[in-house]
Amino acid sequence: GYTPLKVNCVIMRGTNEDEIFDFAEMAMRKPIDVRFIEYMPFDDNGWSQGLMIPSSELLLRLRTRWPMLAKVETDAHDVARTYAAPGGVGSVSFVSSMTEPFCGGCNRIRLTADGALKVCLFGATEVS
Repeated sequence: GYTPLKVNCVIMRGTNEDEIFDFAEMAMRKPIDVRFIEYMPFDDNGWSQGLMIPSSELLLRLRTRWPMLAKVETDAHDVARTYAAPGGVGSVSFVSSMTEPFCGGCNRIRLTADGALKVCLFGATEVS
């Protein structure tokens, strides 16, 4: 299997923000990394600044339940900031592409669901 298993969650204000504690609880009980991704503008997704919840706000909310969440050292090129709580099995991470851009350190290539390669999530260019 894949270790760690990563579960990506795009959290949107007024849509699914009430689920952050459920997702984080899953990471506390299972050896997975729940990654909270800031809502980003893409073609035709109806992006609105008001729907985007900054990662810093999500971290503050999670610390009301897990005050000892501590940053975990990860690879310098990792696009996520990872946190773990004492006694927790997994971790929670934040991909802060809107509030803390990481483009300069990103070394990722992505495979889309339809089989295309993208070197940047924000770019329109894909290679088939």
